[in-house]
Amino acid sequence: MTMMTSLRRASLAAIACSTVLIAAPAPPAADITFTGPGVLTSIGQSSDVAIAKVLLNTQLKLGLDYKPTAQPADLNGMKTLVVILGASTKGLGAAGLDMDKEIARTRALLKAAKEQKVRVLAMHTGGEARRGQTSNDLIKIVVPEADYVIVVATGNKDKLFNQLAAPRNVPVVEVEKMAAAGDAVKAVFK
Repeated sequence: MTMMTSLRRASLAAIACSTVLIAAPAPPAADITFTGPGVLTSIGQSSDVAIAKVLLNTQLKLGLDYKPTAQPADLNGMKTLVVILGASTKGLGAAGLDMDKEIARTRALLKAAKEQKVRVLAMHTGGEARRGQTSNDLIKIVVPEADYVIVVATGNKDKLFNQLAAPRNVPVVEVEKMAAAGDAVKAVFK
């Protein structure tokens, strides 16, 4: 094979690849947009909500009402509910809650959000360390009802978030670190 034939084949291969790439559809963009006013709450009462508050309100300046133990009445007049998923028995105790009360609060909050057409943005930022049976129980309640999910990749090694989101085609965005969650939020929060 001559050098010219090799170059010609390489050029044709490059053209074929670029044609395939151009013809292939782009990944679907999220059709969902979140707007204020909104509420930021914890589901599970982990300290991750305090970090999320700094990210969302201080850095991104979203102006979300910070209510770690938000109740259905807190959604009146709101357009967005941001829930930070992750259970902490210490946090639950400090909030005067146990798992049964937190599950009841979570279900009531999600029901109110649905009734009032408040969009739900679920975030799991604690990574693998914030995944255990207690957190999983809450994740299994929230993710199927969410409109969009952002999760730190190490917290989704088993793809539980994707499995729970699949029946309603809820987008699940994985980020490498909590700091990268800001870009994921900015992409959908207007």
